[in-house]
Amino acid sequence: MTRPTLDALLRECAEQGVRVRWGHLPGEMAGCYDHSQSTIWLQDGDPEWVSVPALMHELEHAWRGDDGHQSDAVEARIDLAVARQLVSINALEEAEYEVGPWPGAIAEALGVPVWVVQTLQATLGPWD
Repeated sequence: MTRPTLDALLRECAEQGVRVRWGHLPGEMAGCYDHSQSTIWLQDGDPEWVSVPALMHELEHAWRGDDGHQSDAVEARIDLAVARQLVSINALEEAEYEVGPWPGAIAEALGVPVWVVQTLQATLGPWD
């Protein structure tokens, strides 16, 4: 599984006519999509391992034509689609075996935000 790079995602956005900007977003937000401006905003200063999943998530909103925050169900489906593109089940299982079931430790081992691991764990359930 090849993880997309920030540069590759930025090129994809440009090809789709979606601008990407960085700024100070409220709270814990890593990104948001402004449909009226066809612009994805990413949190200024976030490292690439945080920005890549955020950009993937917001790009999905752009492709869908979403305007504003969506229902929890839609957000969860987008999170799951992103998580599956970033982490294979085998990689998740190996990391869990090495560091234990703790999402933070697994996320650090895999180089992804905790929400990616939590999304996959919630979908797959515990392993025996």
